[in-house]
Order: sequence, then structure tokens, then C-alpha cells
Amino acid sequence: MKNLIDDVRRHTPKIMPGYNYVKTQNVYIPLKKVTIECLTRKISELNLFFESILKLIEISVKKTSEIAEILGVSIGVVNEAIVDMVNIDYVFVSEGVLTITEKGAKALETRQKIDIQKTYLQEILVDMITGTVCDADLVKLSRTGSRSVILESVIDIDDSYLDTHFQEINCVYQLQQKKNSVFGNSAITNELYKIIGVSYSELHYLENKVYIYKSDSSDELLFVFSNDSNDKFKNEFYNQLKDSFRPCQEYFFEKNRDLINEAKRNVTEIDEKKLLQTQVVTQLLFSEQNTDDDLFSAFVQDRYALNDKEYLSYLYNPKAFRYSKIYICSNHLGKLLSNVFCYQINILSENIPIYIVYNKNEYGIDKSLGHYFKDHKSNLYLIPKESIDDNVICFDSELLIYFREHIVTAFERPVAYSQMECCFSKQVVKDVVRKIVDKYDINIFIEGMRILDKPDKPRIKKK
Repeated sequence: MKNLIDDVRRHTPKIMPGYNYVKTQNVYIPLKKVTIECLTRKISELNLFFESILKLIEISVKKTSEIAEILGVSIGVVNEAIVDMVNIDYVFVSEGVLTITEKGAKALETRQKIDIQKTYLQEILVDMITGTVCDADLVKLSRTGSRSVILESVIDIDDSYLDTHFQEINCVYQLQQKKNSVFGNSAITNELYKIIGVSYSELHYLENKVYIYKSDSSDELLFVFSNDSNDKFKNEFYNQLKDSFRPCQEYFFEKNRDLINEAKRNVTEIDEKKLLQTQVVTQLLFSEQNTDDDLFSAFVQDRYALNDKEYLSYLYNPKAFRYSKIYICSNHLGKLLSNVFCYQINILSENIPIYIVYNKNEYGIDKSLGHYFKDHKSNLYLIPKESIDDNVICFDSELLIYFREHIVTAFERPVAYSQMECCFSKQVVKDVVRKIVDKYDINIFIEGMRILDKPDKPRIKKK
């Protein structure tokens, strides 16, 4: 039970006074992974041999033979060093006489060697809403689906942006240097010198959760992002929802007219007792004062779901409630289907029978079922019907989760959400299961399964 409750807690938003939780919406934040063409400056301690040669030249020892004699090395070794020093512009040679350049004098004064070279900074991520910069290795990027709610980029990565965020980019570069340094040589410093421009970029997304609440006294909706510095994501989300033809609008608002009309016809009043119990359990979830016994006792009282994915927690923690079968009835099954939901249904069907009763006239439902359950086990039964009056998941014989579709309005457009009720009365569960089995002729499949499970009678040998 503890694992189940911990899983529920992870997906449950905190109480907002004056508001009721409605649903959680995944919103994807655009990020660009860029490769920046730039000049970097490498600063290291001056080579001791170079320093000795420069000091001798400075005091007018300007011939290689004299330098070799004073340092006690062969003239060939000195000549090799002079070639290197000419290449890095520390000295120049004229008619066999050595002279220190301005760069060489600076190196001798600071005892530092400075090299500037062109390079490409990779794995740089830019948040296309806030403009912040980070190392791509520190961010777990997300995949989007065909119906994902996506924010549109508002940042242009132009010369002005690169100049403004020079220090941030340099900080990321410094972190990458430390991360990639095998020996961590503190005598060498690499820093960004000049940004030339962006040579390559590709668009990615990061998942963020938006908890949606409805005001107790009006139709006002409150959006709370799970990760949002200074409400920048929330403000931009509001702005883009208000505008027309923005990507985030495409699947945030409900377009299924049948679902909208059905939800408006079947409006149900809020059960104040269940609402109060929901608030009690939510407070216990996040309180450090309660005992496990208090929480467990309150958790299994009839109430509304603590989050709109609570049903997944029961699928992922089957040992908490040892249900023997699962019955799923839905007139809008497509709203339930997802990768995580269907994956776990497939896993559970290896051990227990699962019956899914759905409206065969729901748009695209057969294609979706074929996609998610193309190799399903024999324990999984997909049962099409002309129409479905019940929207419920029955974990026989432990608990029920009822789904009731509701519509709220945001910016004069419909937003659909499922209000879920949890019932933990075993007698009610048995009664509902019996009703569903009779109503949708599930007995045909149950009896068929019993026949298959029945062992063959031993044959009697004729004398």
C-alpha cells in the first residue's frame, strides 16, 4: 500500500485555496540544441625554457649560439625552440638576431601563454521561451506525440541574443571543460573569447506539467506549471492560448462535439462529502505530522481521485489491491489510451483476465486498439458495443473508478476533463461487476475461458 500511495503522491498537486483541481496537462517547452562557432582563449603557464630564452633576449643576448652556451644546451635544441616561438609570435629573427615581439613581452611579464583559436561549442541548449542557456547533458529531453500541446518559440538566436548571453554561454563552456578534463589541470584556463555565430541548430522539447484548477466561485481557470521560474512559462501559455492558430491550442481545447454535447447533457453536482474527503487525503499526503495508519485509513474512503492519473497507480501496483480481474467500460476509450496505460494492461493480462468494453462507433478507436494491442495476450478481451452507458474501471473485487466527462471554458473555448470518483466498497464493486457482466454479455467470454481452463476428462480404455 505504501508504494501505491507514494506513486499517487508523486502525481498529485497541492491544494490551492479557493480552487478545485481539474486536470494535469503536459505542455512541451521548445529548446534548441545549437553548435556555436567561436574563438576561444587558452591561457597556460609560460614554458620555463621559453621564459629563459625571452629573459636572455631582453638583456641583449640575441644570438642562438650565445643562448645555447649560457643555457648549456645544444644549438639545435635552441633553434627548435626559436622556431616554435616565432610561430606563436613571441620573437622574430632578422639577420640572425632575435627580437621580442609585443606578444612575447606580454607573455614574459605575465608568465602566461595565451593562444586564441577557432572552435565549435556543441551540446548547448537554449530555452526558446526564457532564453536561458544550459549544457544539453544536464537535460533529459522529451518526445512529443501527434496530439501534444506545444508552446511556440519566442526567442530568436541572432547576434544580439549571442552578445547578451555571452557570459551564460561561457559558463556552460567552463562546465563542459571541467566535465571533460581528465586531469583537471588548474594551470590551464580555457575561456570564450568571441562568438562568431550559430553554425547548426535542431529543435527539441522538454516536458512540463501544468496543473489546472477551477475557481470555487466562477469559471476562472488557474494554470500552475510544475517547473516555472518567475511564471514565464505560465504567462506565455496564457498569451498563446488567447491568440489564434498557435501550436499550443491545437489539442488543448476539446474538438470532439459528441463528447462536448454528452458532457453538457450529463452534468452532475459535486458531492460535498466526497470533495471534503479528497481534501482531507490530499492534506494528509503532504503533511509530515500524520501517521501511515491515518493516511491508509483515509485513503480507502469514497472520494474523488487525487489526480487525473490515479487509475494508473492501481495498474502499476497490483499487490496493493489484489484484484482478480479488470473490467473497463468507456464510451470514449480513446481518452484513456496511452503508451503507459496500454503497456501495463498488456503486462497485467499475462496473469489476470481484462475485459475492455468500448463504443465501436467512436472515431478511430479500432485503429488505436490495433496499434496498442496488436500482439495482446489471450487474457485480454476487446469487446465492441453499439453504445456504452458506463464509464468505469472495475478492479474486481476491490475498487471502482468512475469517469465522468466535464467541460469548462477557457478563452471562450471548451476544455474537457474527467472527474473521477473512487469507490472502495467491496459490495458495491461486486454489484457493479455483476451488472456490467450481464449488461454487456461478458459471460460469453468468461464461460469460454472456463471451458479452456477445464482439464480434459481421462479416457477409459475399452476391455
